[in-house]
Amino acid sequence: MLDRLRVRQFRNIRQADLTLAPGVNWLVGANAAGKTAVVEAVYCLSRGRSFRGKRHGPLALRGTEGARVEGWFSADDGARSAVEWTLRLGSGIERVPPLGECSHPVRLICDATHALVEGEPSLRRRFLDWNVSLSMPGAIDVLGRFRRISAQRNAWLRAGGRGRPVWDQPYASALSQVFALRRRFLARLDERFQTVAQVWGSLAGLKVDWDGPDADAIGLATRLDEMRQGDRERGFTYLGASRSDFVFRYEGVRWAGSRGQGKVVGVLLQIAAEDVVSRERGARAIWLVDDLDAELTSEWSGRLLTLLREHSDQMLVTALPGKMAPAKDEPVADTMFHVEHGAVRTAG
Repeated sequence: MLDRLRVRQFRNIRQADLTLAPGVNWLVGANAAGKTAVVEAVYCLSRGRSFRGKRHGPLALRGTEGARVEGWFSADDGARSAVEWTLRLGSGIERVPPLGECSHPVRLICDATHALVEGEPSLRRRFLDWNVSLSMPGAIDVLGRFRRISAQRNAWLRAGGRGRPVWDQPYASALSQVFALRRRFLARLDERFQTVAQVWGSLAGLKVDWDGPDADAIGLATRLDEMRQGDRERGFTYLGASRSDFVFRYEGVRWAGSRGQGKVVGVLLQIAAEDVVSRERGARAIWLVDDLDAELTSEWSGRLLTLLREHSDQMLVTALPGKMAPAKDEPVADTMFHVEHGAVRTAG
């Protein structure tokens, strides 16, 4: 759990110091007040980067030389830790945790959550690999080994690919391990997703299916042999980890829904993934919920928030004034912060 958050010169926040609590921590304010900046600061603290693109402007407050975010965390066993993220203009982000080495993971729900369902396959592959790294022992080493071997084979191809193809067998072996990890996690994910989707009624029966090569290491090596001349001409290996994806199917047919349905499915997918990962890690992630109402009716956003409460220990949720859904009969009362012009204060 994140007990305390201190933000300095980040976006439009000059300085903020928040004491956070279990359950839902509401960040309430008008548009452009700085609510998303607080959520984004926590994301940077965990992932080492922002979830928003360059069109949103610089991370550091205008007129300053950089930004800083500090967080103090506590675990169920009483262990405490402090994490810091800093940005200095001209030198870039100083602390970027390697894939899977995030000691305090967060899960994000935002206005782009539907892209996890209907967006580019690369986003779903990153989603898979991040969850695989968090939940499967040895997965970080497997993914790292594949990246190294891929770089070596591509360097050989760019040099003309002359001589014996010594990288083919190690490459095929490493790639088959990456596919196996992804498929193993996806099977667990689908099981949990179907259980969660049952709650939604209209999405009952929706499945998460693998969409990628079936070949084992021997089959992949055969395909590499067949494609080698084309790889030489391209200067890189066409058959790679990017040749896989997952899709949603209903009664065997690929599913496509509205923008709002896509966001609902994206949230349910994150909930299912968190259930799988937290079971392995023994601890839950912190949920960052920004602009939940986007693309959704108030009924749907309320139902999703209720579901998120059941699957989390701590959430930071942004809301416009009058748009909150307070806890009902919850053992832990909600906490509220008012955000206005980059200033954050605790509400009574």
